[in-house]
Amino acid sequence: MALQVKRVFSSPIFIGTLLLMFAGIIAALICAGLKNQYVEATTWFMIVYLALLAITLVVAIADNALHRYRLALLTMIGVGLSLNVSHIGYYINATIGTLQAMSASLIFVEIPLFFWVIILGSGPGTYLAEVCGMDGRGRGSMPTTDVSMSHVNYRHTVNSATGGARSSIADYYSSDLHQSMMSGKRPDSSAIVYKARALYPYEANPDDPNEVSITKDEVMLVIDDSGKWWQVKKEDGTVGIAPSNYLARITT
Repeated sequence: MALQVKRVFSSPIFIGTLLLMFAGIIAALICAGLKNQYVEATTWFMIVYLALLAITLVVAIADNALHRYRLALLTMIGVGLSLNVSHIGYYINATIGTLQAMSASLIFVEIPLFFWVIILGSGPGTYLAEVCGMDGRGRGSMPTTDVSMSHVNYRHTVNSATGGARSSIADYYSSDLHQSMMSGKRPDSSAIVYKARALYPYEANPDDPNEVSITKDEVMLVIDDSGKWWQVKKEDGTVGIAPSNYLARITT
């Protein structure tokens, strides 16, 4: 799925912490440049490291991948916190005002880093996990998808409908299952047909012709709900698979 920078702006938590981080890093970089002769070599390494960490967080948010990279991000943040604290303590006692200002700038980086430890460490069901998408159902974000069963579930249903000879979406239209869908009849008990509504938008993987893109609140028919990926038929007649945790059955 392509990076979507708009996800960074989906939560005030993302905006606030990242802006504070970048502001502190830029200010520390300027102060270090003004008094370069008094700055330790490890300080430059730390500033570059913190900048790369902030960029990594932005990419992870834009890719909706915080829940997938949480352990790696927590490790990187732990290293950043350790480096940052040691340099804050070193420069805060300096007699040069610019170095003291750099120490203050690093404090502004420390605050969001500490907050991100809480965010990434929040378990499923907690407020921060929900808001920031750490449990896959965050406000302003979308749930994680498991592609391991995508081809298996789809092909099982289509092969059953086509006698095992065909497994493409195009062939589905000529199958008995499709004809029964058009007539409103259920061919057998294995074909579970009901309506579902999309909870989130989903963009189909261009490398997988079996997947279909869906939009939020779109209503479609569910043909097979036996796995993590459901086979659906959209109102325009398109048949394919979509992640089950993006869909909710319409009961009324």
